[in-house]
Amino acid sequence: MEYTSIFLSRAQFGFTASFHIIFPCFIIGLSFYLLLMEIFWLKTKRLLYQVQYRFWLKFFVGAFVIGILTGVVLSYQLDTLFKEFYFQMAEVLVPIRKVEFINAMLLEAGFLGVMLLGWERVGDRLHFVATLAFCIGILVAAVCILSRNSWMQTPAGFEIVKGEIRLANWIAVILNPSFPYRFTHMIGAALLNTSLVILGVSAWYFLRGRHQGFAQYGIRVAIISLAVLAPLQLLSGDLHGLNTRQYQPVKLAAMEGLWDTTRGAPLILFALPDPEREQNRYSVEIPLLASVIITHDPNGEILGLKDVPKENRPNVPLVFFSFRVMVAAGLLIIAIELIGLYLLRRQCLYQSRWFLWLCCMAIPSGFVATIAGWCVSEAGRQPWVVHGLLRTTEVIDAYAATQVPKSLGIIGVSYAILLILFLIYLWQVILAGPSSDADHEFSLTALASEPSR
Repeated sequence: MEYTSIFLSRAQFGFTASFHIIFPCFIIGLSFYLLLMEIFWLKTKRLLYQVQYRFWLKFFVGAFVIGILTGVVLSYQLDTLFKEFYFQMAEVLVPIRKVEFINAMLLEAGFLGVMLLGWERVGDRLHFVATLAFCIGILVAAVCILSRNSWMQTPAGFEIVKGEIRLANWIAVILNPSFPYRFTHMIGAALLNTSLVILGVSAWYFLRGRHQGFAQYGIRVAIISLAVLAPLQLLSGDLHGLNTRQYQPVKLAAMEGLWDTTRGAPLILFALPDPEREQNRYSVEIPLLASVIITHDPNGEILGLKDVPKENRPNVPLVFFSFRVMVAAGLLIIAIELIGLYLLRRQCLYQSRWFLWLCCMAIPSGFVATIAGWCVSEAGRQPWVVHGLLRTTEVIDAYAATQVPKSLGIIGVSYAILLILFLIYLWQVILAGPSSDADHEFSLTALASEPSR
């Protein structure tokens, strides 16, 4: 019964965190796209950029509302199910939460109203200041959240005094060993995901013969963005992997499905990990490739799970398959980027209807990769809530854990309703489309810069 309560507590937090992460990710990407469109509007005064801003602002508002609602639930769970966590980590982590709260009140909430309702009232320049301030607020929030999470993965800047964890170096807490890589990778994921949504929605408009100039611009910008962001995301992922090998080798072993410490480790494309027998079944491997990717050396050594006590291992199948889902979604994104760039250079992008339909269907791929990546990160840290310092079992509130089956059902139904309402809202926004009065200028603006077809 105790094991069941712990498992369900982890499952509930994992579900709510996975659902929530979709919306901050989308908010981050859209906020920077809105900032870019407003910069272009101030510089050129072309209606194209202003209507791009106004259209995607509607997506932004929907994501922001759901993100706030699900974020409150997530914070509540930390303070109830895992309340011992903040009691024991208060001196290190609570100051970061305070900064996050102040930032939310001053920069995010303070300037959101101007972004939504103030353009005609405050003028172009002050409205741009509001958008810029909100973007800065989003970055500050991302730093707070990701530094806190990264500290749980690679704790630093603390000391243990009489058995209690005390703050020793504030800068070291924020800039802990995994923070730069996690922050860069998350921001890259947010920008990629947003580019895929813009690409898919714009492709749908073009295929339907609606808002052609608006759609052409969105497709072009998204393809170019993917071409820039995808290689950078690969690089940040590679550096993140090297950091994980150094500080969390057990997580890496679970990701790779390696049971024995191996030099020249193979890359396991597919297998069925068997934790009971400590082996993989039906394994499909590429010799040496894991060592090449992870250590940059064909003979590099990778720690195996058998060198770690069973009680210190994560759920290997969950981490193993989540990692492969993330990689598969990432490869799909790279394929779309390469094909799109090729078609754009050949000046036949807009005639390739099959590719535009692929772009529509690939809209969720970035979010799938993000959720799978967070599952790898969080499930791979188990059984530790703070790696090497504090186990999850030590911070779960026994009474609250007994209420999890009921609360998990309530949250599941509530989140399903929220998701349906959010998708209905987005679909209504898409059907309404951008301002029809701007269609003519869209067409002239987009086609004037379009190579001859």
